[in-house]
Amino acid sequence: MEQKNLFSIGEVAKAVGITRKTILNYETKGLIKPDKKEGTTANRYYTIDTLTQIRTIRVFQNLGLSLDEIHTYFNESADLHPMINRLEKMRDELNLTIEKLKERTKKQGNHIKEITIDQQTIYRRVYHSTSIADKTNLLRNTALEAMRTHGTDTTKRMYFTEHDASTPEEVSYCVAVPQGSKGEYVSMIPEMKAISFFHHGAYEEIPEARKRLVSYAEANNLKLTGIFRNIFLEGPPQHKDKSKFITQIIAIIKA
Repeated sequence: MEQKNLFSIGEVAKAVGITRKTILNYETKGLIKPDKKEGTTANRYYTIDTLTQIRTIRVFQNLGLSLDEIHTYFNESADLHPMINRLEKMRDELNLTIEKLKERTKKQGNHIKEITIDQQTIYRRVYHSTSIADKTNLLRNTALEAMRTHGTDTTKRMYFTEHDASTPEEVSYCVAVPQGSKGEYVSMIPEMKAISFFHHGAYEEIPEARKRLVSYAEANNLKLTGIFRNIFLEGPPQHKDKSKFITQIIAIIKA
Protein backbone atom coordinates (compact mmCIF):
# COMPACT_ATOMS: atom_id res chain seq x y z
CA MET A 1 0.00 0.00 0.00
CA GLU A 2 2.83 2.40 0.89
CA GLN A 3 4.63 1.63 -2.39
CA LYS A 4 1.57 2.69 -4.38
CA ASN A 5 1.91 6.19 -2.97
CA LEU A 6 5.55 6.52 -4.02
CA PHE A 7 7.26 7.19 -7.34
CA SER A 8 10.48 5.54 -8.46
CA ILE A 9 13.29 7.77 -9.69
CA GLY A 10 12.51 6.63 -13.24
CA GLU A 11 8.85 7.59 -12.88
CA VAL A 12 9.77 11.02 -11.53
CA ALA A 13 12.26 11.58 -14.35
CA LYS A 14 9.62 10.70 -16.94
CA ALA A 15 6.90 12.80 -15.29
CA VAL A 16 9.06 15.94 -15.08
CA GLY A 17 10.94 15.41 -18.35
CA ILE A 18 14.44 15.22 -16.90
CA THR A 19 17.10 12.53 -16.43
CA ARG A 20 17.85 10.37 -13.42
CA LYS A 21 21.26 12.05 -13.32
CA THR A 22 19.61 15.45 -12.91
CA ILE A 23 17.55 14.20 -9.97
CA LEU A 24 20.65 12.76 -8.31
CA ASN A 25 22.38 16.12 -8.83
CA TYR A 26 19.50 17.83 -7.00
CA GLU A 27 20.15 15.45 -4.11
CA THR A 28 23.86 16.22 -4.14
CA LYS A 29 23.07 19.96 -4.02
CA GLY A 30 20.81 19.39 -1.00
CA LEU A 31 17.67 20.48 -2.83
CA ILE A 32 15.78 17.22 -2.27
CA LYS A 33 16.21 13.86 -0.63
CA PRO A 34 14.52 10.54 -1.36
CA ASP A 35 11.52 9.75 0.81
CA LYS A 36 12.48 6.09 0.88
CA LYS A 37 15.48 3.95 -0.03
CA GLU A 38 15.40 0.19 -0.22
CA GLY A 39 17.50 -2.73 -1.34
CA THR A 40 21.24 -3.12 -1.64
CA THR A 41 21.27 -0.70 -4.58
CA ALA A 42 19.40 1.91 -2.53
CA ASN A 43 16.52 2.28 -4.96
CA ARG A 44 15.01 5.71 -4.45
CA TYR A 45 11.31 6.53 -4.09
CA TYR A 46 9.62 9.90 -3.82
CA THR A 47 6.26 11.20 -2.64
CA ILE A 48 4.03 13.45 -4.70
CA ASP A 49 5.23 16.39 -2.58
CA THR A 50 8.85 15.74 -3.52
CA LEU A 51 7.89 15.29 -7.17
CA THR A 52 6.18 18.69 -7.02
CA GLN A 53 9.30 20.18 -5.46
CA ILE A 54 11.43 18.72 -8.26
CA ARG A 55 9.09 20.24 -10.82
CA THR A 56 9.40 23.63 -9.10
CA ILE A 57 13.20 23.36 -9.21
CA ARG A 58 13.03 22.63 -12.91
CA VAL A 59 10.75 25.59 -13.60
CA PHE A 60 13.13 27.91 -11.75
CA GLN A 61 16.09 26.48 -13.67
CA ASN A 62 14.32 27.09 -16.97
CA LEU A 63 13.81 30.70 -15.88
CA GLY A 64 17.55 31.12 -15.42
CA LEU A 65 17.96 30.70 -11.65
CA SER A 66 21.01 28.78 -10.47
CA LEU A 67 20.73 25.76 -8.17
CA ASP A 68 22.38 27.79 -5.42
CA GLU A 69 19.71 30.49 -5.78
CA ILE A 70 16.98 27.86 -5.74
CA HIS A 71 18.50 26.35 -2.59
CA THR A 72 18.25 29.70 -0.79
CA TYR A 73 14.64 29.97 -1.96
CA PHE A 74 13.69 26.64 -0.40
CA ASN A 75 15.48 27.27 2.89
CA GLU A 76 13.98 30.80 3.04
CA SER A 77 17.35 32.52 3.28
CA ALA A 78 17.04 34.39 0.00
CA ASP A 79 16.31 38.04 -0.63
CA LEU A 80 13.53 37.45 -3.14
CA HIS A 81 13.48 40.98 -4.57
CA PRO A 82 16.43 40.47 -6.97
CA MET A 83 14.80 37.25 -8.21
CA ILE A 84 11.50 39.04 -8.70
CA ASN A 85 13.22 41.85 -10.62
CA ARG A 86 15.00 39.38 -12.89
CA LEU A 87 11.83 37.42 -13.60
CA GLU A 88 9.85 40.61 -14.25
CA LYS A 89 12.51 41.72 -16.72
CA MET A 90 12.37 38.32 -18.41
CA ARG A 91 8.57 38.54 -18.57
CA ASP A 92 8.73 41.96 -20.24
CA GLU A 93 11.33 40.76 -22.75
CA LEU A 94 9.21 37.70 -23.55
CA ASN A 95 6.11 39.84 -24.03
CA LEU A 96 7.95 42.06 -26.51
CA THR A 97 9.29 39.04 -28.40
CA ILE A 98 5.88 37.36 -28.52
CA GLU A 99 4.29 40.57 -29.81
CA LYS A 100 6.91 40.81 -32.56
CA LEU A 101 6.54 37.17 -33.58
CA LYS A 102 2.75 37.51 -33.72
CA GLU A 103 3.17 40.51 -36.00
CA ARG A 104 5.29 38.39 -38.35
CA THR A 105 2.33 36.09 -38.90
CA LYS A 106 -0.01 38.95 -39.85
CA LYS A 107 -0.55 40.63 -43.18
CA GLN A 108 -0.91 44.29 -44.10
CA GLY A 109 -4.07 45.88 -42.74
CA ASN A 110 -3.64 45.71 -38.98
CA HIS A 111 -6.34 47.34 -36.91
CA ILE A 112 -5.75 50.68 -35.22
CA LYS A 113 -5.85 50.48 -31.42
CA GLU A 114 -5.90 52.99 -28.61
CA ILE A 115 -2.97 52.23 -26.32
CA THR A 116 -1.08 53.48 -23.28
CA ILE A 117 2.65 54.05 -23.72
CA ASP A 118 4.52 53.30 -20.52
CA GLN A 119 6.93 55.74 -18.93
CA GLN A 120 10.51 55.04 -19.96
CA THR A 121 14.03 56.43 -19.91
CA ILE A 122 15.57 57.22 -23.28
CA TYR A 123 18.73 58.54 -24.89
CA ARG A 124 17.58 61.17 -27.43
CA ARG A 125 19.46 63.00 -30.18
CA VAL A 126 17.74 65.50 -32.49
CA TYR A 127 18.89 66.01 -36.08
CA HIS A 128 17.64 67.68 -39.23
CA SER A 129 17.18 64.83 -41.69
CA THR A 130 15.07 64.06 -44.74
CA SER A 131 16.22 60.95 -46.58
CA ILE A 132 15.59 57.38 -45.41
CA ALA A 133 19.32 56.62 -45.71
CA ASP A 134 20.24 59.55 -43.46
CA LYS A 135 17.59 58.63 -40.90
CA THR A 136 18.76 55.01 -40.83
CA ASN A 137 22.38 56.00 -40.28
CA LEU A 138 21.51 58.56 -37.61
CA LEU A 139 19.46 56.02 -35.67
CA ARG A 140 22.32 53.52 -35.84
CA ASN A 141 24.80 56.13 -34.63
CA THR A 142 22.50 57.15 -31.78
CA ALA A 143 22.08 53.52 -30.76
CA LEU A 144 25.85 53.07 -30.71
CA GLU A 145 26.33 56.16 -28.52
CA ALA A 146 23.60 55.05 -26.11
CA MET A 147 24.93 51.50 -25.76
CA ARG A 148 28.49 52.61 -25.15
CA THR A 149 27.47 55.16 -22.53
CA HIS A 150 24.50 53.59 -20.78
CA GLY A 151 23.67 50.15 -22.16
CA THR A 152 20.09 49.37 -23.21
CA ASP A 153 16.78 48.54 -21.57
CA THR A 154 15.72 45.30 -23.27
CA THR A 155 12.33 45.33 -21.53
CA LYS A 156 11.24 48.22 -23.78
CA ARG A 157 11.19 48.67 -27.54
CA MET A 158 14.79 49.68 -28.14
CA TYR A 159 14.72 52.04 -31.11
CA PHE A 160 12.29 54.66 -32.32
CA THR A 161 12.10 58.03 -34.00
CA GLU A 162 9.76 60.87 -33.16
CA HIS A 163 8.79 64.11 -34.86
CA ASP A 164 6.23 66.90 -34.73
CA ALA A 165 3.96 67.09 -37.78
CA SER A 166 4.66 70.85 -37.98
CA THR A 167 8.44 70.26 -38.35
CA PRO A 168 8.81 66.80 -39.92
CA GLU A 169 12.47 67.28 -40.79
CA GLU A 170 13.47 67.77 -37.13
CA VAL A 171 13.64 64.16 -36.02
CA SER A 172 14.36 62.78 -32.55
CA TYR A 173 16.35 59.53 -32.59
CA CYS A 174 15.66 57.59 -29.41
CA VAL A 175 17.08 54.51 -27.70
CA ALA A 176 15.68 52.88 -24.56
CA VAL A 177 18.28 52.95 -21.76
CA PRO A 178 18.12 51.51 -18.22
CA GLN A 179 16.14 53.32 -15.54
CA GLY A 180 18.40 55.54 -13.46
CA SER A 181 20.62 56.48 -16.42
CA LYS A 182 21.86 60.05 -16.17
CA GLY A 183 23.72 62.38 -18.41
CA GLU A 184 23.52 64.54 -21.49
CA TYR A 185 20.77 63.48 -23.91
CA VAL A 186 19.06 61.26 -21.31
CA SER A 187 15.44 62.06 -20.50
CA MET A 188 12.30 60.48 -19.09
CA ILE A 189 9.22 60.09 -21.27
CA PRO A 190 6.01 60.14 -19.21
CA GLU A 191 3.12 57.75 -19.68
CA MET A 192 0.99 58.81 -22.66
CA LYS A 193 -2.16 57.83 -24.50
CA ALA A 194 -1.90 57.13 -28.21
CA ILE A 195 -3.37 55.40 -31.22
CA SER A 196 -1.28 52.86 -33.07
CA PHE A 197 -1.03 50.15 -35.69
CA PHE A 198 1.72 47.96 -37.12
CA HIS A 199 2.89 48.71 -40.66
CA HIS A 200 4.34 45.87 -42.71
CA GLY A 201 6.44 47.31 -45.51
CA ALA A 202 9.18 49.69 -46.56
CA TYR A 203 10.00 52.81 -44.58
CA GLU A 204 9.19 54.91 -47.65
CA GLU A 205 5.52 53.89 -47.21
CA ILE A 206 5.24 55.14 -43.62
CA PRO A 207 4.18 58.78 -44.34
CA GLU A 208 1.24 57.55 -46.40
CA ALA A 209 0.38 54.83 -43.88
CA ARG A 210 0.43 57.40 -41.09
CA LYS A 211 -2.60 59.12 -42.63
CA ARG A 212 -4.68 56.20 -41.33
CA LEU A 213 -4.08 57.44 -37.79
CA VAL A 214 -5.14 60.98 -38.63
CA SER A 215 -8.33 59.71 -40.28
CA TYR A 216 -9.06 57.45 -37.31
CA ALA A 217 -8.60 60.31 -34.86
CA GLU A 218 -10.95 62.55 -36.83
CA ALA A 219 -13.59 59.82 -37.08
CA ASN A 220 -13.42 59.11 -33.33
CA ASN A 221 -13.18 62.72 -32.10
CA LEU A 222 -9.67 62.26 -30.74
CA LYS A 223 -7.38 65.28 -30.51
CA LEU A 224 -3.80 64.56 -31.54
CA THR A 225 -0.75 66.43 -30.25
CA GLY A 226 0.90 66.31 -33.67
CA ILE A 227 3.69 64.08 -32.32
CA PHE A 228 4.23 60.89 -34.30
CA ARG A 229 6.49 58.02 -33.36
CA ASN A 230 7.90 55.12 -35.37
CA ILE A 231 9.01 52.12 -33.33
CA PHE A 232 11.16 49.72 -35.33
CA LEU A 233 10.42 46.06 -34.60
CA GLU A 234 12.09 44.50 -37.63
CA GLY A 235 14.10 46.12 -40.38
CA PRO A 236 17.50 45.94 -42.13
CA PRO A 237 19.19 43.90 -39.35
CA GLN A 238 16.63 41.12 -39.87
CA HIS A 239 15.54 41.43 -43.52
CA LYS A 240 16.83 42.41 -46.94
CA ASP A 241 13.30 42.42 -48.32
CA LYS A 242 11.73 45.77 -47.35
CA SER A 243 8.22 44.31 -47.56
CA LYS A 244 9.04 42.32 -44.42
CA PHE A 245 9.92 45.37 -42.30
CA ILE A 246 7.60 45.86 -39.30
CA THR A 247 7.15 49.34 -37.83
CA GLN A 248 4.73 50.37 -35.12
CA ILE A 249 3.32 53.76 -36.13
CA ILE A 250 2.02 55.85 -33.23
CA ALA A 251 0.18 59.16 -32.88
CA ILE A 252 0.08 60.74 -29.42
CA ILE A 253 -3.34 61.81 -28.10
CA LYS A 254 -3.77 65.08 -26.19
CA ALA A 255 -4.29 64.55 -22.47
